[in-house]
Amino acid sequence: MECQMIENKHTSPIDDVETLSEFLPKNVDDALISYVPFELKTHSGSKVLVCHDMSGGYLDDKFVDGSDHPHSYNFYHWAQIDIFVYFSHHLVTIPPLVWIDAAHKNGVSVLGTFITEWDKGAENCSIMFKSVESSVHFAKQLAEIAGTYNFDGWLVNIENTLSSEEVANIQVFLQVLCAEMKTKKSKSLVIWYDAVTCQGELKWQDSVTDLNRCFFECCDGIFLNYTWKDWQLQLTMDLCLDRITDVFVGIDVWARGCVGKFDCFQSTEKITSYGFSTALFAPAWCYEQNVGRFRDFIRDNDKFWELLVPTCPPKPIQTYSGKNIHSNFNFGFGIKNFEYGFLLGSEPWYNLSKQDNLYTNFCNNKCCKISINSSEAFEGSTSVEINIIDQGFELLDKLFCINTNINENNEILLVCKCDVTLEGLELILSDHSGKKLTLKPIFNIHIGGNCWRQITYRTQCSSNVSWIGLKFDSNILIKAPVCLLIGHFSIS
Repeated sequence: MECQMIENKHTSPIDDVETLSEFLPKNVDDALISYVPFELKTHSGSKVLVCHDMSGGYLDDKFVDGSDHPHSYNFYHWAQIDIFVYFSHHLVTIPPLVWIDAAHKNGVSVLGTFITEWDKGAENCSIMFKSVESSVHFAKQLAEIAGTYNFDGWLVNIENTLSSEEVANIQVFLQVLCAEMKTKKSKSLVIWYDAVTCQGELKWQDSVTDLNRCFFECCDGIFLNYTWKDWQLQLTMDLCLDRITDVFVGIDVWARGCVGKFDCFQSTEKITSYGFSTALFAPAWCYEQNVGRFRDFIRDNDKFWELLVPTCPPKPIQTYSGKNIHSNFNFGFGIKNFEYGFLLGSEPWYNLSKQDNLYTNFCNNKCCKISINSSEAFEGSTSVEINIIDQGFELLDKLFCINTNINENNEILLVCKCDVTLEGLELILSDHSGKKLTLKPIFNIHIGGNCWRQITYRTQCSSNVSWIGLKFDSNILIKAPVCLLIGHFSIS
């Protein structure tokens, strides 16, 4: 389907060495630059990286002002990942603005891709890495690009043979790129992809070995190829005991040479048992196998990520000190537009920059299922839908993932609609240790159109909060099935 652009400003990759060499920040249109404030999730242990590879990249997502195709690819399981890599086979893949905005709102780092491949790649390497000086120059250029567009680092993927001199100079390139990135963003990342060896051979190792360790030591992490075996994970652990979480073990979600698709969890179980981080390549598989069937994509996407919960669990989003927490649960697409619950119009749209801070943990339990509702919203085009399917529903204790400080007399608002009474809908606040605090509603009033209700809660003491959940008062009998929509959530 050909998309009608609202405005034709768009992010573009760089395909040739000359353009990369001559890059100047002043030549970048300000409309292409992300200004969304960003604070990383704070947690220790292994991480989850998503490498987004889909149909060559730069589709509807490249347009700053979006398209009129609401069923373009969408990612919303931000709570389960730490790093998002925008991947394509261009020399320099600059992440589109919409992905930087959406990821940063949800506490996730964004990396671009620098790739050289095959004969053309070897030719490019002979130019860029012919000397120490040229290697330093191109490292500074990549750092300048990331700094200009406001993303957080690079996946470096060299997939062609190299001369011994180029091998040495690429290590200089990596060291300078890491250092330059750190001057722009202290928590930046440069990750090396496991393909070429220290002998200049294109020979994937599927582990950290003496043949690729030199590159790993020059940067922040290594992304291992997908065809690893258990013994290679053990070898990697033996060599990298002090940097276990900097090793991102690759999984091709398409299952090319590894256990993938809905069985990815079998691979992540092995990866995390060693303490490594996970790199999921092309999870848009869920979308590409359902082209033209958006509801089926949402179903399969939610199933895919739910299966990964034990090994890729949701992590709370860190919020700025003193920042108001606010979401209308817009997911970056829509077919209708609402204001205060009133339908204003039915114009289809897609723009991931308009995703809200989602905060939402899409992990179901045996009593309820959580999904996106694109038919009803309070403000915007979508809402969170919770379907209670079991009579035994009592508690959804990890609905919103937020790492923040709650003060005495903070006000928490929920705007909801439901086919049963909401009088007994209580909030559960949990800290990182699992200690829980129950808040009962102090006000429950009708607001706007279409039966939406605003429920107000007030905190009684100060504490750190990592999760916010819901429960119904035990004195209220809930007869399943019940559908609860949440259209707004805020803390002030």
